Amino acid sequence: MRRFTKPTVLVSKCITYERARCNAQIIADDFVEKLKPCVEFIPVCPEVGIELGVPRDPLRIVLVKDEQKFLQPATGLDLTEKMRSFSESFLNSLSEVDGFILKSGSPSSVLRM
Repeated sequence: MRRFTKPTVLVSKCITYERARCNAQIIADDFVEKLKPCVEFIPVCPEVGIELGVPRDPLRIVLVKDEQKFLQPATGLDLTEKMRSFSESFLNSLSEVDGFILKSGSPSSVLRM
């Protein structure tokens, strides 16, 4: 029987892997669970990657003077540059990725860097 290389897929860490969401919940997902034996998953949570805690105050993408900003309204923190730096560094550290499974609606999944 021929052996095939497992595809590499980046997945939001909060989907079946870790309590990484702002409310410290984990998202159960049957699809991801079924794929685990067939896929090499790379779990990531950019918010945890920039050293925000779990649980944490929610983050929002806000348009400020025609520029998207990554803000934490409750604390007033502007995390835009920190998130850009993390994203660039993390993505550049990957060799080849065949796909992405990201948490819908997560600000770090939709922020255009």
